[in-house]
Amino acid sequence: MATKLQLRNLTEFFSSSSSSASVSTGFYQSTFSPFVSKTCFSPRARRRGFSNRQGSGVSCTCSSFTPMESAKIKVVGVGGGGNNAVNRMIGSGLLGVDFYAINTDAQALLQSAAENPIQIGELLTRGLGTGGNPLLGEQAAEESKEAIANALKGSDLVFITAGMGGGTGSGAAPVVAEISREAGYLTVGVVTYPFSFEGRKRTLQAGIGGY
Repeated sequence: MATKLQLRNLTEFFSSSSSSASVSTGFYQSTFSPFVSKTCFSPRARRRGFSNRQGSGVSCTCSSFTPMESAKIKVVGVGGGGNNAVNRMIGSGLLGVDFYAINTDAQALLQSAAENPIQIGELLTRGLGTGGNPLLGEQAAEESKEAIANALKGSDLVFITAGMGGGTGSGAAPVVAEISREAGYLTVGVVTYPFSFEGRKRTLQAGIGGY
């Protein structure tokens, strides 16, 4: 169970990430939630769960949280970048949060410190990853929608973190966000964008994942 302190620690962690990468944050809320005030910025998506890149830095935050000791918070890392972010959070000693790692690459999941690893698209990718193809990432998440929905069950607040530009992060993270939103959980997306030196392909694919 999480408290206001855990929420603050999560916000501070994601804010500190902006010093090394371009980070965008957005809130997706389809039902009333006791966790946020009415002034929380809630951008609507152009494509599934992600839209409106805000540039460098965490771009939107809630003005207040209602302290609820029974809040169930889950942090879901999608793809390599998201899994790495989850590993860093676990390594920082963040408590009171359930961590999940979602990936199409079975070997990468073996390196995850998350207590809840989830391999998606087993039939489609056979555990070999997407090869940087966002369409395969999306299809893998669609294949495993039931497993993702079961993992998110009982959540009050879901943080989804991913790196845009690759296959699983760009393709699967929006599907995870959609599943969470449709279940009525307050859903927060925190994504990083590739550096310019990573090449035009990753930059374009980051637009496909489009947060």
